[in-house]
Amino acid sequence: MAFGTLAGALAQAVVVFVVGWIVGDVILRRVFGDRITDIGVPERALCGIVGFVALSVAFELANIVTGGAVFGVPFVIPAVTLVGLVLARRHVQAPHGVEWVKTMTLSIPLVVLYLVPVIAGGSGVRTGDPPWHLGWTEQLLHGEVVPTGPAAEYARNAYPWGWHAVLATVTRLVPSTTPLVAHEGMHIVLILAIPLAAACIARRIDVRAGWWAAGAASLIGGFGWIAARTADFVTSPTQARYGADLVVASPNSVYELLPPALPRELGLVALGAAAVWVVWATRSEDRRVRAGAGVVVGLVGLVSVPLFVSALLWTVVAWVAARAPARRLVDLVVAALVTFGFWAGPVVVSFVRYGGFVNITPQLGKEWPVVTALSSWGLLLPLAVLGAVVAWRLRTTARPVLAMIGATAILLGLAIARGEFGWNLAGNATLLHQGRVWPPAHLLAAALAGVALAALFARLRKRSSIAAVATAVVVFGMGAASPALAARGLTKILEHNKDGFIYATEDVLPGSFVDRASALLGPDDVVSVPGSDRLAFLLFEFSGCRLAAYDDPSLPNNDLRIRYRELAARWDERERSGGFRPDYIVLPAATRPGQRYEARGVYEGELWVLLKLSR
Repeated sequence: MAFGTLAGALAQAVVVFVVGWIVGDVILRRVFGDRITDIGVPERALCGIVGFVALSVAFELANIVTGGAVFGVPFVIPAVTLVGLVLARRHVQAPHGVEWVKTMTLSIPLVVLYLVPVIAGGSGVRTGDPPWHLGWTEQLLHGEVVPTGPAAEYARNAYPWGWHAVLATVTRLVPSTTPLVAHEGMHIVLILAIPLAAACIARRIDVRAGWWAAGAASLIGGFGWIAARTADFVTSPTQARYGADLVVASPNSVYELLPPALPRELGLVALGAAAVWVVWATRSEDRRVRAGAGVVVGLVGLVSVPLFVSALLWTVVAWVAARAPARRLVDLVVAALVTFGFWAGPVVVSFVRYGGFVNITPQLGKEWPVVTALSSWGLLLPLAVLGAVVAWRLRTTARPVLAMIGATAILLGLAIARGEFGWNLAGNATLLHQGRVWPPAHLLAAALAGVALAALFARLRKRSSIAAVATAVVVFGMGAASPALAARGLTKILEHNKDGFIYATEDVLPGSFVDRASALLGPDDVVSVPGSDRLAFLLFEFSGCRLAAYDDPSLPNNDLRIRYRELAARWDERERSGGFRPDYIVLPAATRPGQRYEARGVYEGELWVLLKLSR
């Protein structure tokens, strides 16, 4: 990884943690007042990360109101944030009582396992979903009200814009960075935030369990290392060689800590925060706490709709399990729906107006048999079962979390049924895809494993401190074997730019043709690239421009994956009649010798030029 990219990503991660801490602290003080002193540092740190998400959402709402000026004008977000930090400085308390030795003991192996491969390989961003997120974020940064997509006309984006708002915010707050760098920065954040989320849930059951749960969420892989015996990582689940171990999109979310950063990981962190807030709300008579919990639940939906389903179900079952008054649940649910409605409301209107959704997923991701999926958890599975037994004995305090586990089991059952019976769910089968249910299940399992490890360590330490430490070393040593092999295997893939990890190649580096041409383009420009749809989409990724034509070989029609039925049909009809009139055309330089060009450079070993067309 280039020094500038690494420095920018680290700066963005620091900004998320620092600004987020301040925003989260202000929110907590507004809600809890002097009672904030009863909230632990882990919970405040987790609220800080979600606080940054809330700040980004606020910026996006202001962006909508101002017609795109908030993200579109570079100085607005830094200026507003700076003023806000100055005003809040007297009302924010720096973290005290941080256990730095334990923090570093856990952070160092996380960095070695999950960040070093990216540094060695150049970039952890991969093709698949990230190219779309790059282009959508660029559209926000170029002054679009909401990201709409690469279609020249008929574009309506039905993807939640929470992730793009976060990427755009960190890009604006750290000058000279880009959405590509923001993906790397958010990867750093998520490496630390997912274990933190597991720790905070575990502390709802046993305050001693936090560190153990964080370790369980990030360092306990499966037993794939026994079969692999060498560095390996499989980037396509359909080609998995070790069950569900050492593979991307594994039911064991340890492997999700490897790059790239995706919205579902940030949604998982927000889901963990929602679980904490919901437990607080069940024990509080303060309406502000219930409203705050509802907002956090709603924020989950602005990042990931499937995880919003989990958040809502967790809320209801936790409320019932805690035997809290049902009328108070209304406050929470209303706040959640209002927050979620900032995005969902316009989508529902478009859904009705344009004839509903069409399925834009060429093929659903692999769904594992339950036995295979659970076996990928390795030592985590027996530890989670033991933790459930310990939690059951503490059921007065653990009842809400145990109810969330039951609710997740129900969702998993529905996901299995959807696969068996082929439910389409109005063109949104991914809503109940197993890949959206296993991450919350793994998060809860890690929390339970933390409870079990805390109880086991305490019992062993009474007899022998050496035996207690040795047991912990063996558990995490065996657990980390598969993630270690996966990290080394991924390093080789990244170093050779294989399997879609192309963002460290010369074709997209600063100074490349893609970089030069993208600097001249924006969402108001329609571009035609005859002969290279891959180059065309790269220009969208790095500029947010519109495409006059595009052919995805995996799709028979609706190649730009327009979500609404009528708009998709209009796009297909226009494409069949010759496509859209471009403002720019990109061609090999040899076909237009001597012609004036806007940008010129090499892509895939061939010289290309960007030409502006006269109207």
